[in-house]
Amino acid sequence: MLTAAKPGQFSPYGVLPVPHLTPDNIALIKTGKVYSLSVIYNEGIPVPTPMVPYTLSPRLRHGDLTDIAPASAAAELVTMAAHTGTHIDALCHIGEIRDGDVKLYASENQVVSAANHVTYQGQTHLSIVDMPPILTRAVLIDIAGYKKVDVLPDAYIITADDIQQALAAQNVTITPGTAVLVRTGFYHHLVSGNSAYSDRIAGIGLEAAQWLHQQGMILAGADNMTVEAMPPMDHPVHRYLLVQNGVTHLENLYLEELAANRVYESLLIVTPLRLQGATGSWVHPIAIA
Repeated sequence: MLTAAKPGQFSPYGVLPVPHLTPDNIALIKTGKVYSLSVIYNEGIPVPTPMVPYTLSPRLRHGDLTDIAPASAAAELVTMAAHTGTHIDALCHIGEIRDGDVKLYASENQVVSAANHVTYQGQTHLSIVDMPPILTRAVLIDIAGYKKVDVLPDAYIITADDIQQALAAQNVTITPGTAVLVRTGFYHHLVSGNSAYSDRIAGIGLEAAQWLHQQGMILAGADNMTVEAMPPMDHPVHRYLLVQNGVTHLENLYLEELAANRVYESLLIVTPLRLQGATGSWVHPIAIA
């Protein structure tokens, strides 16, 4: 049986530290401007093929409740998969098949069998309920902007060289403890309904992920559905970051305003919902610059 997590109690989760507001974090704030990094949820928003679509249905309409007059109330029912819209992946979201068994991240150089860590109530190993709030330095890497295009080509695989050249042009570096936010321009495909958003995704390749991890990246985010390029469909970046190294993904970000204002460094705040047993959580990240 799942053990309920206690509110306010957090421990390191993968490479994410226990959240703490430090003088270095505060020094990232220059103007105090707050940027929303969330897309808008609406019916028709793309989700990975096996997952249920987003729906919103009125449950109570104004006027339905007569026994609270002169007050009136309205409410609705929302259904959606945990990996809908702007969301963060729990470390149990992706496994890697080794010798016929699915393995999940446990700690550095350690994995556990997925089969031993699930019940009808959900995941029991590093589900999203265990993930602490995230409060850290973020660096925007505007690959589309560096290449002077609105949107990267379909299925474009971002290389380590692309990353390094964009960082040099932006005059920023990745330091240990940094969250990396990659702009591909694919947000434009999300709002236009272009099918490339779901099946011909531009994103980082394995080489770029490895280089970023070597610099000390603790979170990989992007304005696309998967962070990594797809195809290939075997999730090499997910497996390398989540399963092998405990680095989570923040997906379907809105990065257009940060890029337009050339905000390449900010304080990132992400607060996952404490969903017992879930493999991810909807989030509304903010960047303070």
